Amino acid sequence: MALATALATTSWSDGLTGADYDLLRRALMDLEARGFSIEEAKRTLRRLRLRLVDPGDRAGEESEGCGPPILQDESNKLPF
Repeated sequence: MALATALATTSWSDGLTGADYDLLRRALMDLEARGFSIEEAKRTLRRLRLRLVDPGDRAGEESEGCGPPILQDESNKLPF
């Protein structure tokens, strides 16, 4: 839960590295291998972010009532 909270509250102004994305991919692959839905995991992280991060800090993110995503680059967009 601590890792999910850290991920959900991360500042996305500093893009994630390739190693960061690899870690996220591995975690999601592990969840999927154990029978969890990747899409549901992403929705859960998004809900957690909406609950924990101030709306002003999420401005421009792709979520409920917000505008287009801040990061348009596919390699650096939010993983959830």
